[in-house]
Amino acid sequence: MLMPHMARSSGLDPFFYPRSVAVVGASKDETKPSGIVLKNLLNSFHGRIYPVNPRYRELNGIPCYPSVANIPDDVSLSVFITPPAIIPALLRGHAAKDIHHVIIATAGFGETEGGGENEKEIRNIARLSDIRIIGPNCLGVFHPSVGLDTFFLPYDRVPRPQQGNISVISQSGSILGATMILMRQEGLGVAKAVSYGNRVDVGEPELLEYLSADEDTTVIGICIESVGDGRGFIRAAQGCRKPVVVLKLGQQPAGKRAARSHTGSMAGRYEVFQAAFRRSGVYEARTLEEFLDLLKTFSMRRPCGEGRRVLIVTNAGGIGVMTADLCNREGLDVPDLPPEPKEKLRSLLPPYYSLSNPIDLTGNSTDEDFAVVLRTSLDYFDAAILIPFMTVPGITPHFSEMIVCALHGYKKPVVSLNPFAQDGKTLEESLRRCGVPMFPTPARMVRALAALMKPGAFEPLSGEIREYPGVASILKDIKRGDVKILLDALNLKYPKSIRAKNQTEAVSAALKTGLPVSLYISSPDILHKTDVGGVRLNLRSIKELREGYKEIIKSVRHHMPDARITGIDVEEMSPAGVEIIVGGVRDPHFGPVVMLGLGGIFTELLKDVVFEIAPVTHNGAYRMIESLRGYPVLKGIRGAAAIDVDAVADTIVKVSEVITLFSEIEEIEFNPAIAYPSGLIVVDAKIVMADPA
Repeated sequence: MLMPHMARSSGLDPFFYPRSVAVVGASKDETKPSGIVLKNLLNSFHGRIYPVNPRYRELNGIPCYPSVANIPDDVSLSVFITPPAIIPALLRGHAAKDIHHVIIATAGFGETEGGGENEKEIRNIARLSDIRIIGPNCLGVFHPSVGLDTFFLPYDRVPRPQQGNISVISQSGSILGATMILMRQEGLGVAKAVSYGNRVDVGEPELLEYLSADEDTTVIGICIESVGDGRGFIRAAQGCRKPVVVLKLGQQPAGKRAARSHTGSMAGRYEVFQAAFRRSGVYEARTLEEFLDLLKTFSMRRPCGEGRRVLIVTNAGGIGVMTADLCNREGLDVPDLPPEPKEKLRSLLPPYYSLSNPIDLTGNSTDEDFAVVLRTSLDYFDAAILIPFMTVPGITPHFSEMIVCALHGYKKPVVSLNPFAQDGKTLEESLRRCGVPMFPTPARMVRALAALMKPGAFEPLSGEIREYPGVASILKDIKRGDVKILLDALNLKYPKSIRAKNQTEAVSAALKTGLPVSLYISSPDILHKTDVGGVRLNLRSIKELREGYKEIIKSVRHHMPDARITGIDVEEMSPAGVEIIVGGVRDPHFGPVVMLGLGGIFTELLKDVVFEIAPVTHNGAYRMIESLRGYPVLKGIRGAAAIDVDAVADTIVKVSEVITLFSEIEEIEFNPAIAYPSGLIVVDAKIVMADPA
C-alpha cells in the first residue's frame, strides 16, 4: 500500500553518508554485479550491511534477509540489483519499511525499447512514496572517506583512486569507470563519484548544488549525454562556488529534432549545449584527456580569470616557440620582457641566453638559472609556463626544490611540461605540492592554463524582461499567417509591399512601390519560399515582373500542387547592406534559444552563427555580435561603413524575450534582415506557432 503523498525531501546525505546499506538481490557469485557490490561493501564500508535475497540465509558470513521488511534495524540506503520487473513491488516494500533513498543499478528501463513504461511507473511510485532514486541503469556512489562503494566493478579491473578533493558525476558508467582508472594512474584523489544513469529522479542540478556545498570537494567534473532540466542545470552551475568541468557526449547525434525554420535546422543539440555551458560559466572539456587535465589543474589551483600575459621559461628553444604559438591560438599573450627585468637578467645570466619571451636558457642552463628568471620576471606577467628538459647536465635532481623556493608566495598560475626524464615523477610530485600541475604535451598544458585564466563572468539566467502587450493581442492573427503584425508590434521596420492576386494587380503594385521590386509567394502552407521557387529578386522592368510572376506560379504548382496560394507580395527592393539572420527556437533541453548569424555565404557555407540561451540582455547581445567570425564585416572593412550594432543588439534582445514570454511561438526567424549604418530592416520573417496540445 502506498504511503500518502508528502513533501519530497531534497536531502541527499543518505546517498553519501548512510549508516546502513541493504543490497537487494545480493549474491554469493562474485562474478556477477550482485556479488561484486556485496563484496566491495564488505571490504570497505564503515556501517552495517544487510544482504537481501530470499534464496539465501547468509552470505559471506553475515545474515541474509528474504526482504527489507525482515531487517530488524533501520536502513539508510538500499541498492537494487534485481530484474526490472520486480522493482515496483520492491519500492512499495521500501516505502512500508520507511526507506527513502534507493540506488537502482538495474538496467532495462528507458534506455531500452519498451522500458519507458517501467521507468514511468517507478518514477510515479517514488514521488508518491517520497523515495529518492539514483538511477536506474547506473553504478551508484563511490565515497572513499566512509568506504561506500556501490559500483559493480571489480577492484582488480577498475582500481579506485585515493581519497581526494575531486568529485565526478556521470550519466555514463563506462566513462566514469575509465575516469577512475585514469585518476588512479595520475595520482589524483576522489571526494565523491556518482553514476546516475537514466536520471529518473536525482539529476544534474541537485547533484551540483549538493557538491557545491560539500566541504571535501574543490572541483566538480560532470559527464553528460543530455540534461533532464536544462535551465535547472544552468542555475545550479551559475550558483556553484567551485569550478565545474563538463564533458559532453554525443556532440554529433545521428538524428536531430525536426525543425521547420532555418534557425531550427541549424540548432543542433551540441550548439545549444555549448551556449548553455557558456551561460553556466562552466569549463568544457573536448576530450577525456582534457577532462582529466582540467580536473587535475583545478584540484591544485582555483581559476584566476585575470590577465592574459604569459611568461615562458625553457631550455628547449623549439618547444618554447611551439608553446608560444599554442598560447596565441588559445587567446593568451606572450609579450616580450619589459626593459627592467631584462636588464637585470643580463647582469645575472650568460650573454648567450635568449631573453626574449620565450626565454631560452639553452642546453647550458642550470637549476639556479630557472629560479633566477622566475624570481626576476614573474611579477611582470599574469602566469608562467615551465619547459625544463632535465636531460641537460646543469639540471639536477635538486631542480624541483629550486623551483618550489622560487615560487614561494606567488599566487599566479604556473604550469609545467613533463621534462621527459626519469626525474620527472619526482619533479611532478614536488610541483604538485605547491600547486603547479604538469602535462605530457605542450597542447594539453596550454589548454589547461587557458582554462585557469578564463574570465569567470557570466550573465545570470533570470533577468528583467520587457512586456509585450501588443504581441499578446495578435497571437491569433500571427497563427493565420500575418507575420508583419509581429514586426509592427516589435517596432521593427520592413519593406513596403502590396499583395497581388494576378499579374495586373502585380504591375499596379510595382508602379506604386517603384521599380525595382521583389516577388514573394504568399501561402499559409509554404514556410521556405525559396525551396519551392517562390522568390524573384531585383526585377527592374514590367517585363521582368510579368515573367517572374508566371515563373513563381509555375514553380510553386510544380513543387506543392496542393498549396493554398493567397497571392504574390510585390515588395520594394531594400538598399544594399549587411545581411544577418536573427532567430529564436524552443530547444527540448534548455527551452528558448536565440541565434545570430551573418547572412548569405556566411550562414550557408561558413556556418558563422552563434546561439545563446534566451532571454539575453543587451550586453549579452553585444557579446554574441562580437563572437561572430565575420564581426569585422559588421565593423566595416575596405572603406565600408560600420553597421548600427545597437539596432542589431536590440533586435536580438526582442527575439529572445518574445520567444521566452510566449510559449505559443515555437520558432521565429528574421532572414534576411539587412543592417545599415543607421537602423535595420527585416526583409523576410517566419513564425512557427506551437502545435495545439
